[in-house]
Amino acid sequence: MTGYGAVGHWGSGLEPLWAALAEGRPAGRPWVPDDGGPERFAAPLPDGYRPHPDIPRSVRHALDRGSAMALDAALQAAAMAGLGPGSGDARRFALIDALPLRAPGQPAIYVPYGHTVARALGIRGPVESVAAGEAGSALAVARAARLVAEGVVDVAFAGGAQALQAQLLAHLAELGASDEPARPFDRRHRGFVPGEGAAFLVIEAAEHAAQRGVPAVAALTGACVTFDPGAEPLAFSEPAETGRAVQGALAAAGMLQGQVDLVVAGADGRIARDFTEGYAIRRVFGRHAHYATVTAPKGAIGNALAASAALAAVVALECIRRQAVPPIAGFEEPEPDLELSYARAVRPERTEAVVVTAFALGGTNAALIVERASADRP
Repeated sequence: MTGYGAVGHWGSGLEPLWAALAEGRPAGRPWVPDDGGPERFAAPLPDGYRPHPDIPRSVRHALDRGSAMALDAALQAAAMAGLGPGSGDARRFALIDALPLRAPGQPAIYVPYGHTVARALGIRGPVESVAAGEAGSALAVARAARLVAEGVVDVAFAGGAQALQAQLLAHLAELGASDEPARPFDRRHRGFVPGEGAAFLVIEAAEHAAQRGVPAVAALTGACVTFDPGAEPLAFSEPAETGRAVQGALAAAGMLQGQVDLVVAGADGRIARDFTEGYAIRRVFGRHAHYATVTAPKGAIGNALAASAALAAVVALECIRRQAVPPIAGFEEPEPDLELSYARAVRPERTEAVVVTAFALGGTNAALIVERASADRP
């Protein structure tokens, strides 16, 4: 991985993202979406948000919120990776993104955000969109990594974007969205805070990055996606099934549980979600669950739905780059049955290997293993 970028309620860029995480203040504010509807508690883009300065003004006016966020995050990732005109054969570049969540009966987006980004970047290789709810951008990252590993492409952008609309917010209220800040893993948890956001990562073949003289930030060494046919459409899988995805990712990376330094969990304040995450971690890690640090960024950045897994991967990459771990926003006292090694304050911490979890309603479960890059694994 040679580059990444993120957009959300903090604005655009990695420095404001880390500041929001390190502060540990729960995300969310009363907000009326642009398309009307009642006031909701959410974590939308900040008022006055301005997309990436490299987006031409003529193009900027034609972008909706989701497309603007997606292109902003992808341009950040490209800049970090040192990618621009002449960086390689455009036919050997790919882009995989997650389709944003929509409410039942809500019109589907006409042009996937990924297509808008691919046009702007001039990508001529595979451009695909995946639909897997809150796990969608984890599947996009896994798919992009496979295309690179199999030699189909040299460079792949992977991620997703999520905008919020009145109809979607009404639907999310039925799925556990709260009217107060989220408190992942805390005994006072009552629900999640819907958020807007986008994140894209650049996954690049080692030889291609070396030829360009670009250092890697980290390596995606393992990924696993599973499906639980026993899960109800609007329910999460049981811990045995969610844990199966984590075990598969560890096996793909050739890693033991004791080698994991940090878990970036998808817990978001929904009681069922938090227990599923916590029990899965305990089930997979056993005694080591008390040694691997656990953080849950959705408390500080909101649940950006289709983009949430890519944002969690960005948080993992920032933890590796900074060798530090941010706290869980809103967390004070854990559920008695969920005793883990929670991050309670931002602190320097050796972070070489990170597990990122992404579990979706309906039974799709994914996990990614991100490790600090070595010379042969960008």
